[in-house]
Parts: sequence; structure tokens; C-alpha cells
Amino acid sequence: MSEHTKNLQQEEQAAFIGKIAPLIVKYAAERGYKCVSAAIAQACLESRYGMSGLAAYHNYFGIKCGGSWKGTSVNMQTMEEYTPGVKMPIKDDFRAYSDMETGVRGYFELLDYPRYKAVRQQETPEAYLTEIKAAKYATSSAYVANNMNVVRAHDLTEWDKRLTGNQEQNGEGHSMYSRQKVVDLAESWIGKKEADGSHKTIIDIYNTLPVVELPRKTKMKYEWAWCACMWSALAVKLKYLAIMPIEISCYYLIETAKRMGVWQESDDYIPEPGDAIVYDWEDTGAGDNTGNPDHVGTVTYVNRDSGYMVVTEGNYGNAVKKRTISLNGRYIRGFITPKYDDGAVTEPERTSGKSVSAIAHEAIAGQWGNGAERKRNMEAAGYDYDVVQAEINRIVNGGATKAENDNSVDQTQPITRKVAATCYARVYDGAVAGAYVTTADLYCRNDAGKNKRALCLIPAGTVVQCYGYYNMFGGVKWLYIQFTINGTQYTGFSSDAFLKRQGNMERYN
Repeated sequence: MSEHTKNLQQEEQAAFIGKIAPLIVKYAAERGYKCVSAAIAQACLESRYGMSGLAAYHNYFGIKCGGSWKGTSVNMQTMEEYTPGVKMPIKDDFRAYSDMETGVRGYFELLDYPRYKAVRQQETPEAYLTEIKAAKYATSSAYVANNMNVVRAHDLTEWDKRLTGNQEQNGEGHSMYSRQKVVDLAESWIGKKEADGSHKTIIDIYNTLPVVELPRKTKMKYEWAWCACMWSALAVKLKYLAIMPIEISCYYLIETAKRMGVWQESDDYIPEPGDAIVYDWEDTGAGDNTGNPDHVGTVTYVNRDSGYMVVTEGNYGNAVKKRTISLNGRYIRGFITPKYDDGAVTEPERTSGKSVSAIAHEAIAGQWGNGAERKRNMEAAGYDYDVVQAEINRIVNGGATKAENDNSVDQTQPITRKVAATCYARVYDGAVAGAYVTTADLYCRNDAGKNKRALCLIPAGTVVQCYGYYNMFGGVKWLYIQFTINGTQYTGFSSDAFLKRQGNMERYN
């Protein structure tokens, strides 16, 4: 075997272990097992690292149907050693599962049978394998030795340490993976920064893992970009390695998430708090973003109605900071969606003592309500509503460009540059397409809603074009329009409440 082939084989084996081992840890922890390295070895050996014919049916443990199985099955040939030293081929019916996690769960459901009762109490892989062999799980006389060779070859006992950590989550030996804990920990790190060295505490948490457990066996250095390290440190600190992929590279973080089955490729996926968002700053906006990832953060708040999410990020301007961004926006590479046990995260507290800018950004994201409700909530917390609202207007509308003169909105003028919303229109209706005239000075925004950033201010009487696309916000259509001002072609969203069909001055509904 060439060195290249050997390395490729090792990578494929490691990839299989990286995908199935966290699931084995998860279900072993739930049932109070004291060892998982043996089960991981069994999956490797029985399925030839996921490459066997039976593995195609997500049966990684060679589990036969037996008399109690009511699910899907497949008939395949296998080797049995009913007489020591004599192997013979037989055909039998084997269980078939829908996916890897179901297959792993099926293994532990099999071990719930009374004859495997003692397996759960074994603390070493050799004792585990000896007990499971004695319970007639396998016929091979070399079953224990062969599996132990796999345990040693891949240092699988390191996964036993993760099992112990997971079982410490509560006193009943049941692992609870909580979105709330991830959100709370991420937000507790806000303000840590390179300037005073406080960011090093995050990196130190990641580096507490033994080198053999670190991805690519690489320790994190203080001077490296640390956004992925922060996400990974959350997993290390909370002992959530069974459900959260870890890496110090955004690229390899995605690859690990894919192997664990927790990668969400779709840009328009609506995340939940506790998920991770991965960015690509070179996204062109054309089709699904499949470019190289540049940055990652932890989603800590989502407001579907307001169309925003808040992301807490490491290495954002060399510090841990919050970013407020639109859902389904440009630059989103995808999401990491760990399989948490809980689904709810409490709403952020409306507390006093924050800066006007911080409160304004929270309000834009929808944390303080709208209209009279927003004013009531802010005043109850001791804030001057008018001051905060002025800051909101500055943030949302302050960067909007304006027409220089009457001629600067001529739609036949040459186009020298283009500015487009980073959010996408989600609805198409051919009946909406056509030319419109603005009935008042009207902001063109990055997405539907007055709380979205304004790209420019369109003078009343300007002709704009809609090609049939729009988004809804607050029960109002926000048309996706295009027009030219000062030689710049803008593409963005404006409320149809201030747009009339050209040549038909009745408002289009």
C-alpha cells in the first residue's frame, strides 16, 4: 500500500469515527453506560468504517432482525464461526435503518434486552467486549481481540472521557444539551478582547483538551483569528462535544459539521438561538453561497417578525461583540444546527444601564417591541424613548443617499455603479410586475420593514421598476424595485403603500 493510499484510508476512517462516535456517546450517556470506546470499535469493525453493504442501510453493528423486529430488513450474506476456527457463510435478514442516528439508537435499544444487562456496567473496553461476546452478540472467537485492536489503533478510549463529561450534566446520568446554556455562556464573554488580553481565557478553554482530541491535533495560538475557536470553546466548556463540532478553522468547522450531520447549507434557513452562523464576506449574492467561509458566530436571539437575528461573535473587531443582521441575508454561508435536547430560550432581559446605541440595536432587532409597546417598555426600564428613537433613526436611515438635483433621478441616465440589498425577495407574483411612481419621498431599504437599513431616499414622483418580486412585513407588501439616482442603480425594498402604478394613479393592492 502506497503512503498516499494509506493516508487517504486513515482520513476516511477518522471521518467515519468523527461522525458516528458523538452519536454513540449521546445514547450511551442517556442510558448510563460507563464505556463507549468498545461500541465505536464495533461500528468500525462490523461496518468496515461505514463502507460495507450493510452500512448502506445504516446498520453499522451487524444487527440481525430476530423475532421481535417489525421494521424494514435486508437479506445479506455474512460469516459465522459456530465452531471455533471454522468460518462458514450464511444468509440472514438484517435490520435496516433510515439514517445513522437511528442505526446507533437501534444498537442501544438492542442492548436494552435483559441478556446484555451486565454490558452497561463495564468500565473498560475489554470488559465491555468480553461481556457482550459472552451474551452471544457475536460468534467470532477473535471478536474481543479484533475490536481491541481497533480501540488501540484510533485511541478510542479518549471518547470514554467525553462520555464521563456528558454524564456529569445532571445527577441522573442523563445528558441534557441546552441551547440556553450555549447562549448564556456566549453572552457572558461579551467584552473580552485582544486589547487587554482577556480573549486568551477563551483560547485557554479550547486548549484544555488533550492534543490527541484536538482537531488535526493542533493547539490554538493567541495570535491566530479566534472566531471558530470561540464557538469551539463553548462546546469544550459545556462538555457538548457530542453534538457541537469543534475546529479553529471555519472551513474545517463546516467539514466537521457535515460529518456530524448538523450542517445546514441553505442560506434562507431560519436559525434558532444556540445555532452557529458561518459567513462568506465574498458572497456575490448569486444563487446559494458555496464560497470559502471567513467568519463564524453564535446565534443568540432570533425575531422572525422583525426579520432579524443577533449573533455573538468572537474576533469581531478583535473582541467578542454582537452583530444584528437580517434573516436570509447576503454573506450567509450556512448554519451549524446541533441536536439540542431543549428548544426554548428565554427572551433577553430588558435591563437598564445600557448605552443608547446598545438599546437602539436591540430595538431594531425587535427586543423592545414596536410603537406604543416599545415606548412603554423603554420608559419602564428608565430610558428616554425620544433619545433612543433618534438613535434608531440615525442607524437605520442615516446612511441613506439623497438625490443631488431633479435631473439626478432621470431613469435614462448612464449607470456608473450598482447598489443592491443584501436580502432577497421571497415571493413572486407576475401581477405585481410593472412600473410604479413614488407618491412621497420614500426610503428604499435593505429588506421589508421600517427597521431595515435604508439604501437611499427616493424623491416623490420617481419612476421605479418592479419585476414581480416582494416581501411581506406587518401585513404590507414591500416591493423589490430598481431605479437610478445620481448615476447609481439601486435595487431594494419599498412599501407599496407609497407606490402607484405608472399611468394608473389608483394605488395598487
